[in-house]
Amino acid sequence: MGIFNKDNNKQADNKVIDIPVFTAETEKTAKRLFLVDYENVSDAGVVGVDTLTESDTVIIFYGSKVKSVAYESLIAITSSRASIEHLKAEKTAKNYLDFQLTTYLGYKLGKESFNEIFVISKDSGFDAVVDFWSGKGYTITRQEAIVVIEKPEATTEEKPKRTYTRRTAPSHSRTTRSSRPRVVTKPQSKKPKTPRAPRPTVTDKQKAEMRSALKGANLNAPDYKKVYDAFASSDSTSAYNNKLQKAFDNEKTSEIYKVTVKIFEKEHK
Repeated sequence: MGIFNKDNNKQADNKVIDIPVFTAETEKTAKRLFLVDYENVSDAGVVGVDTLTESDTVIIFYGSKVKSVAYESLIAITSSRASIEHLKAEKTAKNYLDFQLTTYLGYKLGKESFNEIFVISKDSGFDAVVDFWSGKGYTITRQEAIVVIEKPEATTEEKPKRTYTRRTAPSHSRTTRSSRPRVVTKPQSKKPKTPRAPRPTVTDKQKAEMRSALKGANLNAPDYKKVYDAFASSDSTSAYNNKLQKAFDNEKTSEIYKVTVKIFEKEHK
């Protein structure tokens, strides 16, 4: 389909024709689902697709902005043993592809069960999706590639110390220098650096409770982040309300505070 042509036993409408038969051997293998936001990660996002197994499912979401694919990526995709699907977002509206990916994730989880789910994107907006399904007991992660290659830690090699040979000055020069007054400077003591306080965080359980309470508040992903920051960095209900006031208007602050203050008081007893 589109630029990713692969015979994967699928019709033009991306529906699976053959129903896979699970044997005793395949039941031992973990089933993983990878949803790739290709417009966001491009070829770097499908790194490692050729290392996946028959138990894995990869769904690549792409739009009209994608005009070409690196030949190496095409080889990796077509040679992968995983089940590959390609879904094209026909329109170019803001977040159009993101909403399709999110909706299709719910559709797949309604039809099948997976041991692990991976959203392949650099877009932190998908963290709201991760928070939601984590709260439902699913193992779900957002990362920037199918296989993340960790960079080796840089090692600092010790440079050989330079050696200096002291030159002996003529006798008259040594006499002149010895007569000069010697200036002694006291070494300045360095002030110890004050360790930076760790950034306050919100647990997945707290996020799930707040999202449940804020269902009718019509908040987007950045709004939820503001609520989390205010929740984690406040030590009293008045401080919590003040920080919400700085992030939202009066009406929205009142709405958020009213439904989350009980959660705040419970966690800050």
